[in-house]
Amino acid sequence: MVVGAHPAVGDVVANRYHIDRLVGVGGTGSVFEARDNATGQRVALKILHPVLQRHPVIPRRFLREATAARALMTPHAVKVEATGNLDDGIPYIVMEYLDGEDLSNYVSRRGGRLAPDQALYIVDQIAAAIHEAHARGILHRDLKPENIFVIPTPQGEVVKVVDFGISKIFTEEGVKLTQTGVTVGTPQYMPVEQLRGTKGLDGRVDVYALGVILYELLAGVRPYDGFTYEEVILKVATTTAPPVAAYCTALPPGLGEVVDKAIARDRDLRFLSMADLRLALAPYWDGRCPVCAPQAAGRAGAGQHLAPQPQGAMPQHIGPAQPNLAASGAWSPQVTTPPSQPGSPMAPPAQVRERGPSVWTLAAVMVAAAIAAIVVVAVGVGVWLYMSP
Repeated sequence: MVVGAHPAVGDVVANRYHIDRLVGVGGTGSVFEARDNATGQRVALKILHPVLQRHPVIPRRFLREATAARALMTPHAVKVEATGNLDDGIPYIVMEYLDGEDLSNYVSRRGGRLAPDQALYIVDQIAAAIHEAHARGILHRDLKPENIFVIPTPQGEVVKVVDFGISKIFTEEGVKLTQTGVTVGTPQYMPVEQLRGTKGLDGRVDVYALGVILYELLAGVRPYDGFTYEEVILKVATTTAPPVAAYCTALPPGLGEVVDKAIARDRDLRFLSMADLRLALAPYWDGRCPVCAPQAAGRAGAGQHLAPQPQGAMPQHIGPAQPNLAASGAWSPQVTTPPSQPGSPMAPPAQVRERGPSVWTLAAVMVAAAIAAIVVVAVGVGVWLYMSP
């Protein structure tokens, strides 16, 4: 039958995609494993939660994930095969089925950290995907281990970046799809300028996030962490992370400094681009997969036996020249052209920015709450002393 608002196992979407099982439920939608009746291949079907259909921003942001992924040619980003709407208008995305595990689980099964050559092999594939995204005017803004998928193949592990749902893409009119006053992302992997909602965000937000991922892969801990969102924000805004070498004494000489530069609190002290970061990391590994017959959590996805791209010298540009996607009629957003000077940070239009809550405002609220608590305790003690015989 054709699916309405509540798809379930056994239903068929668009008279083509037969739902086999529920894979998981996220903040914006549910992901199902489905079978494409036209090709016989497995696909991942992501459907927006019905309660979010009338939200003024989320449905467009949901489909923006498809737009961002379809713009990329790299094998290190998830492929989007189709988009559409259910009978009641709820949007869905059809993506390649990735049979493996996310980077968080991958690392956990290996003791919580990786050897430098294995970590760099994985990080370089992530950087290749994000480098192309930046060249096409796309910031990911939510890089984290849960959004990185590791797929075993006979040639080695292929890494794919997923979830471009909060990426920043610029329309022809320069209209942003994220609301003013909303900070999006995961604070442990967000630089201070992103947490503050600073204007003029560029590719260095993703350089920072990938640096944090590499730090975590090598050290087994994040540079900043805490029990609450506010605690993490305060640490990022007011402290400097311990050098990664403090946790990893056996790093190749110089590698720790590269990682520390990638996560510098001052963005002007970071690498200017993802290409610069790849070049800085290149001397510390041989460009080959260190594990060519990995033990993995699952099989390679149907039709997805992709060998990693050669990981040698970093090219000036990844992928074809910038197309005018809006003119092609495939989708409406038009991405910006890459920066004219190699190595410069991606500089999207200045008017398309979000502003988030100030870190200092959050700190002031927390301090005020603490003072209020002290006053309440003091008054209580005074009353108790006064009433005591």
